[in-house]
Amino acid sequence: MMAMVASRGAALACRRLSRRLLSHSSSASVLPPLLGHFHQPMVVPPVGLATAPPEMEKLTVPVFHPLTASSSPRLSLDFVPDLSHFSLYDSHHGLLLLRHYNCEYFNPRLFLVCDPVSRRHALFPPPPADEYAGGRIFGAALLSRQADAADGGLRFEAVCVAVDVDRPRAWVATYRDGECRWRALPRSRGVAIEFDTHWLEYLAVRAAGSLYWHICYNPCALALDTDTLEFSFLRVPALMFDGTSNTHKCRIGEMPEDGRLCVGSVERQELLLCVRGSGDGSDNGWVVERRVRIREVLDGVPWIPKNSFLRHFNLWLRDIDAGRTGKVFIGTLGYGIFSYDLNTGKLENLATEDGMQYGHPILPYFSAPVDAGSD
Repeated sequence: MMAMVASRGAALACRRLSRRLLSHSSSASVLPPLLGHFHQPMVVPPVGLATAPPEMEKLTVPVFHPLTASSSPRLSLDFVPDLSHFSLYDSHHGLLLLRHYNCEYFNPRLFLVCDPVSRRHALFPPPPADEYAGGRIFGAALLSRQADAADGGLRFEAVCVAVDVDRPRAWVATYRDGECRWRALPRSRGVAIEFDTHWLEYLAVRAAGSLYWHICYNPCALALDTDTLEFSFLRVPALMFDGTSNTHKCRIGEMPEDGRLCVGSVERQELLLCVRGSGDGSDNGWVVERRVRIREVLDGVPWIPKNSFLRHFNLWLRDIDAGRTGKVFIGTLGYGIFSYDLNTGKLENLATEDGMQYGHPILPYFSAPVDAGSD
């Protein structure tokens, strides 16, 4: 069953419902145990390319890498039907969100949510929206989770984000007892999309109680507060945006030790992490929290160019680990994907046994909170 309610009352009702669900904030003082990470392997592209050309691509399925070989469970998504037709989108409260490849709108198999521990899944359709009515959908994420139904069925909320003419709009799905109900919230009044929507990334970053969509060649990211469901723009430090083709390097995330909102970048062979702050040295409301020289560890990888100019254009910060392990992920144009541990200074090549590399995104998987369940 599907329904659309485009009114302020729908937004308020959604917020009241959200308050009865699990807390959305990923920066809570006590996080559930991190079990490991899911990712979807990809072919290592030729040097100079971010992704492999179509003739080199291979069909892969999401895989799980446990945090520790001895204590973490061995999880698999082999219970998901047609798994190779889906790609990873989000991880939250013990659930994974996947999206079907090459599907048109209204295809009932477009989205899938699953619990790798209980090995249950739910398929649900996209919202009844397109560029002519309700907006063009560009991104999706999980919002919250309720206790499973008596028969073990999943209950959760998800959000799709659309651009409706020149304003962002959130569509919220409530999935209960095998049925999905969509609610269209009003178009944002305070945020206007005045750039080519092609540059909006489709994968959201979850940090400090909000979802963020990075925007290529833009000094801002689009933010959605998961409590109020209000949109805003978050401007990155000026030192991380020079207005050239290198602007893809900064990434929003959380500081590993306390979950504070941060933004990171690899600039001039330095890893920079900035947090919110004011006073002397403030840059668009950010101050430098950590500055790490990584030239030496990069020199230890023989196939990465030593020339600083080539490194600048072929290497970037891919993500800050949302699992708050103290690691960041570094991407390159054809030289591999790496993790760098801020605590130990160790650089690790994220390659699979069959010669592929870790795909994007690399999603942390936490166990479901013990209080997942009460209304």
